[in-house]
Amino acid sequence: MEHLSVIRAPLTFGQLSLWRSIQRLPPDACNLPQIWTLPDGASLASVEQALEALERRHESLRTRYEPAGEGDLIQAVWPPAPIHLDTIDGDDDPARVAEEAAERAGADPFDLAVDRSWRARAVTVEKVPVRLVICFHHIAVDAWAINQLHQEFLALLDGLSIPEPAPSGRELAADQWSPERERRRRAARKFWTGVFEAAPAMEREPGTDGPEGRAALSTRWARLGSKEAADAAGRIADRLTVSLPSVVLAAFCLAVHRRTGRDRLLVAVYAHNRSDPRWETLVAAQNQIVPLLVEPKAGEDFDELVRRVHWDSLRSYRHSVYNVDDVLEAGRAHGYTGSVNGTFEGSVSGFFRYFFNYLGRYQQEHTSVDEEIRTGTAGRNIGAPLYLQVQDGEALTCTLRENSAGTGFDEVTGLLLLLRDILVAAADPE
Repeated sequence: MEHLSVIRAPLTFGQLSLWRSIQRLPPDACNLPQIWTLPDGASLASVEQALEALERRHESLRTRYEPAGEGDLIQAVWPPAPIHLDTIDGDDDPARVAEEAAERAGADPFDLAVDRSWRARAVTVEKVPVRLVICFHHIAVDAWAINQLHQEFLALLDGLSIPEPAPSGRELAADQWSPERERRRRAARKFWTGVFEAAPAMEREPGTDGPEGRAALSTRWARLGSKEAADAAGRIADRLTVSLPSVVLAAFCLAVHRRTGRDRLLVAVYAHNRSDPRWETLVAAQNQIVPLLVEPKAGEDFDELVRRVHWDSLRSYRHSVYNVDDVLEAGRAHGYTGSVNGTFEGSVSGFFRYFFNYLGRYQQEHTSVDEEIRTGTAGRNIGAPLYLQVQDGEALTCTLRENSAGTGFDEVTGLLLLLRDILVAAADPE
């Protein structure tokens, strides 16, 4: 009888884009583990009740994703169900225990057809919950949705109510696939077609698609939190009346140009698709990538590059909600097929070597400010060839992750340092 209450619907464009990108990734690459500190006075029962209220409010948290034909999914919204949390004894060191639990949760794949798209455990001290370790699958949430869920969870735990109704993914899917949106879908396809026509030929990572098979890819990352770069980028944005992401993206492209000599860069820029008030608070994977063709010119004034990146980005954002299958078809017609480095095979993400994701102040309280560059190989790897993630705040914290057949950290460390130096030099032009 329970199955009679399940409501099935098509995927939203954001969910479909994500699904096309992750089908050939390791399952744990799509896991987003979080650690939420619980306020004093929280009980296990109150935490469970807050999570139940959160799940009742947001359909995405009780949605499964069922196969529908070859390579396709539908969303199946289940009714609310009671939540009973397992606990972990953290008496000795609750922070360490929570970190270890989050690592395990992040490595445990979801079965999207039968599992909730999230799982949680409470870390206790003397049987009192002090941390909530919660892991989401990316198809259910994006970074902005996680931040929203955290704030709502704390409010519910504090006994507050959230009277405003939450939008649902089913409603968004119905709107996006409706006949009334056909003109916008055609416009997005036409825009992407123009980008493919102007972009350089798709350049694949050496050794990833040869006759002897694909070379093994390795992942390296570097992180730099620079207060000097944050100040410089802010002053440039104010001077030119452009967005801070445009300034940082222009500096990234110029750094790549100077180190590689490439003068036409096709960059994947994440569009969070929350500008429409109807869907601003929708808990779902709304992100889609938009293409940006950047052409740094020798001797060009940096301000001119920033202005061009800014206005070209705005044009791309106008077409940030699209049917990914339309784009895949248009790409094939212009020689964009397969994958740059063997990852994201059969998805739009596979067309790109460079990825840019501006998170703003998301999770600023959890981001350390390290003026010295840090490097490593562990952590979540989405497979993108060169992926820059940016957070602002007290410092401009840039994390650059390389996934390639190469070795060593020279590429990621050199680019980050050059990006910082470009911003600092451009803030005070002679």
